[in-house]
Amino acid sequence: MNRISFRTIVATACAAVVCLVVSPNPSATVADRPFQRFIARAPFDGDPGAGPARVEIVIQRWATSKDRSDLQDALSRRGPEGLLPGLHAMHRPSGVLLVPGIPNGGARALTPRPTNLWFADRIETSTGRQIVIAADHYMAFGQPTLNWPSYYEFSLLDIRFAADGTGVGKVASGVSVAYNKKTNTIEAANYDTLPVRLIEVKSAKM
Repeated sequence: MNRISFRTIVATACAAVVCLVVSPNPSATVADRPFQRFIARAPFDGDPGAGPARVEIVIQRWATSKDRSDLQDALSRRGPEGLLPGLHAMHRPSGVLLVPGIPNGGARALTPRPTNLWFADRIETSTGRQIVIAADHYMAFGQPTLNWPSYYEFSLLDIRFAADGTGVGKVASGVSVAYNKKTNTIEAANYDTLPVRLIEVKSAKM
């Protein structure tokens, strides 16, 4: 069986996001669409012999001040239950996430699966850069999903970068999200206590 190349999958997923974002607003300029790409590796807990799988994140647009305010309002008014509808109220994706398939599930199951991202924010802090991404699906990264509320659920990826430009990502459900007044955005609460889900996160060329 011929396997679809990862490059082809990325190109297809990016094209889909472009169509979704550009179609409702034909007057948008190229400057409004600054694609940014990140690559990372996701350790798999279920198989000690499996090496970290490649993950790709493509951001088409970053959050505006209104996006941040709307999501914070949804959290403050309705709590964690307000985050999922708060994402959907933004109407257009911010990018796409390509996650590894299921190990030992055959070539078809191993094909990376694209997931729309509905919120993407970047913050410069005193300790380095931070990127916060949210989706309306569980970002499993090859991890067991039994303890998650449901597959169709708000999840947040909080990536924090060291001085060398390499980041570590951790995933939080809606009940583990907090609003940071200093950075004016949502993030994973108790970040230091969460398990690592992405390693070696780096910026990459498109």
